Amino acid sequence: VRSSEPISPISLHPQNPHYFLFRGKPTILITSGEHYGAVLNAEFDYATYLKTLKADSLNHTRVWSGTYREVPGSFGITENTLAPQPGKYLAPWGRSSTPGYALGGNKFDLTTWDDAYFARLKDFMTQASNLGIVVEMNLWCPNYDDALWKASPMHESNNVNGVGKGGKDETYALKHADLTQIQEATTRKIVHELREFDNLYYEIANEPYFGGITMEWQHRIADIIVDAEKELPAKHLISQNVANGRAKVEKPHPAVSIFNFHYCVPPDVVAMNYRLDKPIGENETGFRGKEDVLYRTEGWDFIFAGGAIYNNLDYSFTTKNAEGTFSGYKSPGGGSPALRKQLRILSRLIHLYDFIRMVPDDSVIRTVSMEGLRSRALVEAGRQYAVYFHLPPGGGNFSVRWTGTIDPAYSEATTFTTTSEGGARLWIDDRKLVDTWGEPALKEDHGTIVLQAGKKVKVVMESRGGRAAKLSWSSARQKKQVVPKDRLFLPDGAPGGLQADYFEGRDLRTKKLTRTDSKMEFDWAQRGPFPFDARERSFEVLIELPSGSYTADWINPKTGTVDKSQNFSHAGGGRSLASPLFSEDVALRIRRQ
Repeated sequence: VRSSEPISPISLHPQNPHYFLFRGKPTILITSGEHYGAVLNAEFDYATYLKTLKADSLNHTRVWSGTYREVPGSFGITENTLAPQPGKYLAPWGRSSTPGYALGGNKFDLTTWDDAYFARLKDFMTQASNLGIVVEMNLWCPNYDDALWKASPMHESNNVNGVGKGGKDETYALKHADLTQIQEATTRKIVHELREFDNLYYEIANEPYFGGITMEWQHRIADIIVDAEKELPAKHLISQNVANGRAKVEKPHPAVSIFNFHYCVPPDVVAMNYRLDKPIGENETGFRGKEDVLYRTEGWDFIFAGGAIYNNLDYSFTTKNAEGTFSGYKSPGGGSPALRKQLRILSRLIHLYDFIRMVPDDSVIRTVSMEGLRSRALVEAGRQYAVYFHLPPGGGNFSVRWTGTIDPAYSEATTFTTTSEGGARLWIDDRKLVDTWGEPALKEDHGTIVLQAGKKVKVVMESRGGRAAKLSWSSARQKKQVVPKDRLFLPDGAPGGLQADYFEGRDLRTKKLTRTDSKMEFDWAQRGPFPFDARERSFEVLIELPSGSYTADWINPKTGTVDKSQNFSHAGGGRSLASPLFSEDVALRIRRQ
């Protein structure tokens, strides 16, 4: 909102700082948004895009400031909104009168501002504000490769200021005072221009764990944001993007209030950092495939784990398609109108709860009758329960046996290392080197055997599934690495990998799939080994409840319908509830009457 009245930007909720307060209401941010180029790409129709989000009850989007851009073909993204065509790129900085920007037009003058850019930025923010959409303004981003660095206005060939003479990995490292000064001034300018918006928080940098971005530089930018707002009556929240997957935050900067992560499957990162008493977000997804079920279950799982932000990266939005209906993309992720409607169901359901009073507590789920079924629970004990169940896409209840031969590279003692969750067994040349069968934790184990170069030896490895498996080797002349494809052979001697027999269940009995695995490194948390299974099935859950009268509603995450409802009185302790038939996932809402 922009007015003469003092604003109250989105803030941490005073009663539960794991969540937000926005315009007087407890808020969780849920969306499926475009690839961050809505402002910097002059061809993108952000008015239509924002209305599309609003129509699906999505309340968040992530936008990049224009200090970074991509080029056509970056990361295999189809019609990438971050890769504007020549003449369509807007940055905070003005253009000079000197021709020569690598991707068209004059070079940049990093000491001047582009009025057209800031007018577009503020119009975008105004339209988002009018629709109740909270914007993450991501200020900076690493240069992932030389092509992106050469496209940057901060590269010495693209500006008239003589800055950017270091390599791409020195851009955000406080190594060049002239470049740091420009970054500080640009941060101050953006913060000043957006001072009147309440639907805003800042993120220091996207994926600062790449491209040489130092923690000291991130802290400097956080300090600049704080200093730029010190005279303002309202202060905006600051986010730090911490890691891909999971990491424990240590010694956070005092000005950082939001901790965002990417690709959080499973969402362990919420529990790892819950002690911070700050919102934990997942503000980018992808690299799992294209199917809606992947990113629907990822979002529901993350929010029911106690997350405060879920932003699916939605490739159905393109430069030419701001309605988000494009389905022919080859980009490394998903997104579709159907998925956005499924996330609308999530948003509407979670906002029915008094979630400010709830905490993650999976311990209330005592048992489930279906092996491999994953579950999450948000709980206010005795009053309200939000429980989510899903079958991991591609299967979560399986075991696997690999067989074939390995061709040693060196004649020397070689150490084999297995990584597994649920346990592994390994035989090399009929000698058992590893046996951790049945151990539930994700762990490594080792065994050593003397091998002769060029003399193939038999290998058998077994795994009880879990979320990961890996086979590595090392020796005096071989650094530790995953055993490479060219050293693996099938039982019949054919090159290219090991024979992999996948079994349903964890006992290696019911074979379901045989294939050749060329690389012995697997991340099954992202996607299991089997084809997606949409069979309907049901289960029973034993859930811990205090005495009282309750209503239990089973909700279909794909349709939003209540597929089963029951009222019951309970004397306390474990209560068994039977699910309706479901496929892929189902949610359970329990309320005290």
